[in-house]
Amino acid sequence: MARYILTGTSGRLGSRVLRQILEKKLIPSKDLIISASSPDRVPAIAKEYGVEIRRGDYTDTASLRTSFAGGDVLFLVSHNDPGVKRVEYHKNAIETARAVGVKTIIYTSMMFGGETGLDSVIGIQQGHIHTTKYLEECGVEYVILREGLYAQVWGYYAGPPVSGVFKKGDTQPLEWVVPSDSSIAWVDIDDLAEGNALILADYTRYIGQTLRLTGPRSTPVSEIAKLVEQRTGRKVNLRFVGRDEAVRYHKEHGSVPREAFGWLEDNWAGWFEGLARGEGEVVDPFLGQLLGRPARGVVEMADEFFTPK
Repeated sequence: MARYILTGTSGRLGSRVLRQILEKKLIPSKDLIISASSPDRVPAIAKEYGVEIRRGDYTDTASLRTSFAGGDVLFLVSHNDPGVKRVEYHKNAIETARAVGVKTIIYTSMMFGGETGLDSVIGIQQGHIHTTKYLEECGVEYVILREGLYAQVWGYYAGPPVSGVFKKGDTQPLEWVVPSDSSIAWVDIDDLAEGNALILADYTRYIGQTLRLTGPRSTPVSEIAKLVEQRTGRKVNLRFVGRDEAVRYHKEHGSVPREAFGWLEDNWAGWFEGLARGEGEVVDPFLGQLLGRPARGVVEMADEFFTPK
């Protein structure tokens, strides 16, 4: 039986993948190793199931060498650095894994970049493109998981101040100001995590493949606005104003703190340039087939998301 090294288990996706594996008994806990930069942040369920936890930091080769030792399969959750360091960290993890005898690397990319994921103007996707190409060329067995955009973060695409929380009794109109309409194949993060866990448990059938994990439909922000209006009774004033005007509006209205202005200009606004090219709208039935039931997106979760509480 292969031994698995899991990274990213304190993050939104990785923690859920870990829980799916353990609660569904997809992989024996004795065959799991958790590599974490902060072992104290690993979810408690890992200790409950007796999973071995080691310190491993993408920025520290020596720690990775120790934490990856004895593993056969590395679940490489992408680092959260949005810049060029992300690629350096990924390469470091890949080369260290190869050096200690890891045979297969399962890497979490994103569903930006259209059909292939390799043609993108979105900054955050560039690290995934470089990492994917590196994996394809370095000689290790690999599986690329192109993770769909989490339905739970739909609010980012309606404008930075949109919290996604609607309270009973609120009646004032909602102001959504974004560069352009953007259609995305949203997917429930829990469905995504279950899919990841199932792939890990049966990874040998997917070696050398790039798998696209999306929701069942592509839904634009304009349609989400209608779903919100239907369930809250509140008017959504949705305006598409272009990149520069959207950035200016949110700076002037204090939508994000001043220290986040760089993120607003370079990341948030940049997403919409790629989405306008259709980078987020690709729908693939694979995840639903894998789960044996339809995957859920924003439309399917509308009552949960938009009903005032």
